[in-house]
Amino acid sequence: MSAATAARGPAHPLAHLVGTPIPGGSWRLADHENWLGHDALYSTPEQAPHPVMAFVAAQRGLGVTVAELFALWGTDMADGPMLTESSLEFPGEFRAGVDYEVSGTVESVQRKSGRTMGEFDLLTARFELAERVGAPVAVVRNVYALPRRAEQR
Repeated sequence: MSAATAARGPAHPLAHLVGTPIPGGSWRLADHENWLGHDALYSTPEQAPHPVMAFVAAQRGLGVTVAELFALWGTDMADGPMLTESSLEFPGEFRAGVDYEVSGTVESVQRKSGRTMGEFDLLTARFELAERVGAPVAVVRNVYALPRRAEQR
């Protein structure tokens, strides 16, 4: 180990995930789901989807379940991973009735410690929704707190 590596401390056990793709898939917001989304969010139904539906698209359009996604990151659902922050960007026009490719990458991971949670990782993932050809129409960035209770036992 070099002196520079020793000074920084050990590498984060999930450092290899930064920049790696998250299994992707595809998703389409059907017209009736668009109406239901507006209704559920107390928004007047209209042709343009409610922005929160981009978050739904990122979750449902991945090629894995949420439990499988957390397992890729070394966390079991029983440990209580949490979504701590989410942001939505719309560089394009997000529409109902369009097939979107959903892709994602891990942007960063940091080890933290808290009085209540103990050791945990803050993992930031970026999900993009894009038409088959073209730039993303929506970007969802989620930050997850991943408890490391098993490591503390």
